Amino acid sequence: MTACQIGPKQKAQVISSKVIYGEDNRIDTYKLNGGFWHEKVRAVAMKVRHRRMKKQSNGMIRLIGARLKKSKMMCDDEKFVGQRLNAECSGFLIGDDLLATAGHCVKDEFDCKNFSWVFDYDLKGPEDKKYHIIPEKNFYKCKKIISSVYKKHKDLDFAIIQLDKKVTDRTPLTLRKKDKIKTGTKLTIIGHPSGLPKKFANGAEVIKNSNNIFFKANLDSFQINSGSPVFNEETGIVEGILVRGDTDYHWAYQDKCNRVNTIKWDCKERDCRLEDVTRITALPKSLL
Repeated sequence: MTACQIGPKQKAQVISSKVIYGEDNRIDTYKLNGGFWHEKVRAVAMKVRHRRMKKQSNGMIRLIGARLKKSKMMCDDEKFVGQRLNAECSGFLIGDDLLATAGHCVKDEFDCKNFSWVFDYDLKGPEDKKYHIIPEKNFYKCKKIISSVYKKHKDLDFAIIQLDKKVTDRTPLTLRKKDKIKTGTKLTIIGHPSGLPKKFANGAEVIKNSNNIFFKANLDSFQINSGSPVFNEETGIVEGILVRGDTDYHWAYQDKCNRVNTIKWDCKERDCRLEDVTRITALPKSLL
């Protein structure tokens, strides 16, 4: 799939948090070549454990995660198998020093104190071998949990944290303020599936829309996409936060390795788990 210069109204081929529906539409963000989604991509961060961070002498920090192939025992021909896993959740900027994510990503002070939030963990081109070496200025600590709501298997799942310093070199995302997204609306997700460098996936849509707290969609997403912003593909506004989904991988006995769990239909007529997205309008307005 070619994804250069994808705009808000362009048609896309079919697209935590956890399975591929139809074809795998995930792409590295450099393939967007800037354009409409550029600043939105830059506003998405990842949660990183401090022990993965190795400070360098030149103002950079090297992240030491294992590659996808080794970490998940992936088959050689699966996508992104040579890329390093470092994220443990995704999140996105909603204010100068405010970041939104899933509630299960920041449940308590342990999650606040033992992790940093990092921008620009993504490949800058097809030959980028140093994507895991990031300027120290792109690392932010959690100063305070403003609000965190998470009860396992329950509807509402979100967190808002205050970062330890203002983010001055990128723009917070625009959020839906009222009303409800329509069933069938096309969606885009940006985040760190399985802990990989940032990925962009579009062409999904709202499938089930009756619950007032969350909606269900056929997003190409994985564990650690949890906390990712889910966008209205046409307008670029954030409709919700990715929080739950189906199983990521399945063991291929013949190949003796893991493969992406792919559902070869669109789930409109069948009983599929789908991916759950907390509506951004379900968050208390006083927090946004």
